[in-house]
Amino acid sequence: MTSASRRTYVAHDGATLVYRAFAAAHGAERGIPIVLLHATLSASVQLGALARLLAACGPVVALDRRGSGESVVPASRPLDVAVHVADVAALLDAEEIAGAFLVGHSFGGVVALEAAARLPERVVAVVAWEPPYGPLADAQTRAAFAAVATATEHARATGGAAAAAAAFLDGVAGEGAWGALPERARAFLAAQGDGAYADAALAGLDPDGLARIVAPVTLLSGSSSDPFYASIARALVARVPGSRLVVLAGLRHPAPITDPEPVAAAILDAIAGSGVATHLEVHR
Repeated sequence: MTSASRRTYVAHDGATLVYRAFAAAHGAERGIPIVLLHATLSASVQLGALARLLAACGPVVALDRRGSGESVVPASRPLDVAVHVADVAALLDAEEIAGAFLVGHSFGGVVALEAAARLPERVVAVVAWEPPYGPLADAQTRAAFAAVATATEHARATGGAAAAAAAFLDGVAGEGAWGALPERARAFLAAQGDGAYADAALAGLDPDGLARIVAPVTLLSGSSSDPFYASIARALVARVPGSRLVVLAGLRHPAPITDPEPVAAAILDAIAGSGVATHLEVHR
């Protein structure tokens, strides 16, 4: 299956937000749009294969979140999640989308959940792959998240974006992870260091607000991922009304990038099972 894509942008709150819009597959032109939100130390370009698979359901828009990919900002800084939520709203406005499915990978999933709580009229359903929703983690995991944030901030101050990217990756994937990467991969990730700096603090999350989510929510996790992801997902299911957890055998945290086919199938199953009439035309 193939689908055409276009690259465009919207200026919002001092930033130029770049996103890629993928046309719906034949027969899905009237589907509710899907908005893809990438992980930390990533960008929308890494979700292109997933986006094309999801276009079987309807149009897909993949956003470079503020500070990542091509969405440049005048000055890098840690961002409150409310800024990311406002950016999602700006994207929906730019595309004249009344309501969308939000699909997020890692911190993109955190943003999707917070958007569902804060923009209930704009979010039709959420599918989140292993969101690291820090406040719901156990004490050891919260301490590890805080250490990663501190190391990333220090590295950004002393060595710039590339150093921030290295500190973040070594913090979440283990010491030496950065050095073990091929040069081409390091070059790509180094350019996402400001995004890691923006995200690492997990600032502004509102666990109590999760109870306000009315959209159907599906949490996805891989059975081969670090166990804390599934633990956080279970805690989210306990907080978000009517939500559910689906575990995919053999997959790890980067699966939306590295294994898009089974992830896309699970996302499409979640959308189909959400009870939402996907044929409704709520976009322009």
